[in-house]
Parts: sequence; C-alpha cells; structure tokens
Amino acid sequence: MSELYEEEQFIYNQVPVRVFRHEFHGADIYTPLHWHRNIEFNLVTKGRICMIVDGNAQEMYPGSWCVANSSELHSNHWIDIEDHFEGIAVQISKSFMDHWMGQDVRFVYPADPDAAKEIENALITFGRYYSRKTISNLEKMEYVFHFLILLQKHCVERKAAGGKSQKSVNNVKNIIQYIDEHYKESLNLADISEKFHYTSAHFSRMFKEHMGYNFYAYIQNVRLMHCVEEMKANPGIRLLDCAVDNGFPNVKSFIETFKKSFGCTPSEWLKKERTRKS
Repeated sequence: MSELYEEEQFIYNQVPVRVFRHEFHGADIYTPLHWHRNIEFNLVTKGRICMIVDGNAQEMYPGSWCVANSSELHSNHWIDIEDHFEGIAVQISKSFMDHWMGQDVRFVYPADPDAAKEIENALITFGRYYSRKTISNLEKMEYVFHFLILLQKHCVERKAAGGKSQKSVNNVKNIIQYIDEHYKESLNLADISEKFHYTSAHFSRMFKEHMGYNFYAYIQNVRLMHCVEEMKANPGIRLLDCAVDNGFPNVKSFIETFKKSFGCTPSEWLKKERTRKS
C-alpha cells in the first residue's frame, strides 16, 4: 500500500515529467487514497476504471481522462471485479508548472469535446514518446511545452474564492493519515470528531464532501484493501486472522464487507485468483 502523501521527487530532473503505462486486472485495479504536489493526468486506453478525485467519483472508459491537481486527494478502483484496465498516467512537477503557468492555476476537463480529444491524443503521444529509448531530453521538453500550450488553451481555471478552504483540506488529509495509521484499532466517528475538534455532524458532512465516502465506509474500505493485500501475499491465511489483524471486529463483518465490494466471499475470491494465475 502506498503512503497517503507522495513526495515530488523529480523536481530537479532535466525533464520534470514522469510517464507510467498501467495494465491491471481485477482486484489489482486499485490505488489507495493519496495526494502529491505534482499534477497528474490519467487516461484510460483499454477497459474501465472508477476514479475518485477531490471527492468526485466517475467511471472512465477508453478515451476518458481526468486530472488530479496539486494536493487533491485521489484514488481509483475497479467497477467490476472481473474488469481489465490499461492506461497512461502523466505527472508533471508542480514547481515547473507554477513557473510556466502561474501559481493560481488549476486544470479542468474542457467543455469542448474537440479540446478534450486534443488532450487525449497528447497523453497517448506522451506514452508513445516516453517509451522510446532513443528520444533526447530536448525532444521530450519540446513535447512538454506543446502539452502546456494545450493546457493553457483549453484547461486553465483560475482558482476562485469560496471553494473548499485550504484549512479544511489540510484537516481532512490529517484525518486520513490518522485513519491509515490506526485502521487496525477500534475507530468511531464521535472519537475522531472530538480528536480533530469537530462536532460529529459537521465532521460527517465534511468527510463525505471531501472524500466521496462516508466515514465508516472509508474505514471499512481501508481495512478491506489491507486484507486483500494479505490474501494475495499469503493465500493460505485464516480468514479470521486476516479480518481481526486488519481491524474488523469479527470474520462475519469482514465477509459481509468483502461480498459487498467483490460480489463473492473471500474464500470464493481466493479460489478464482488461484485459477486465474495457474
């Protein structure tokens, strides 16, 4: 499981961009909630995936793309457990973008379908260019600036007043960090609200607004994904041990949560995984 916050480690690279080509199947189509300074563009090339960015969930299919601006919480997961997903992710240094585009800029999906198609094609080209071993850094930078021109033309939105406050955003990040560090323990809404100096009602509303999940659903999802990681690493693990070790009060709660997400019991899922990999 990756950390909630990912450092921007490529700020001083000659080409301040990272490009990833993804191919996942089934339960492997999952990235836990996290954030980072760099700006990330995600494109689906095959299959489908559900992306959650800044509390907003959307199902994405071939040709669909989305952007996670700097410091926006985002995650993804399968839509159906039998899904297959392939895609391209392009991460660009926030410091580099600030220098060329301005610090008060955020990027949005354009209303014009032709503009959206231009960005799609640009992301495909990123994936193609950056997989070539012979391309020079100068050629890469030429394409980076071409991409920035497209963004400036179609996707720039100046940050407006009245949106989610930076204070509440930071508080939510601290809350998520706390949950990720203590998910094995007994956590309830009243105690977490008090710890972070909110009333239970306000905390519940704020959490759902920022996360797209209610508080208890998020905790159960975190616990579930840790269980899945253990099941992948050790297919012979006892379900009771897996459940209790990852914060579920009992194996019944684990199985019910698992069935709700995967459409089958943990035992049935393990059997399918063994068959698929054999």
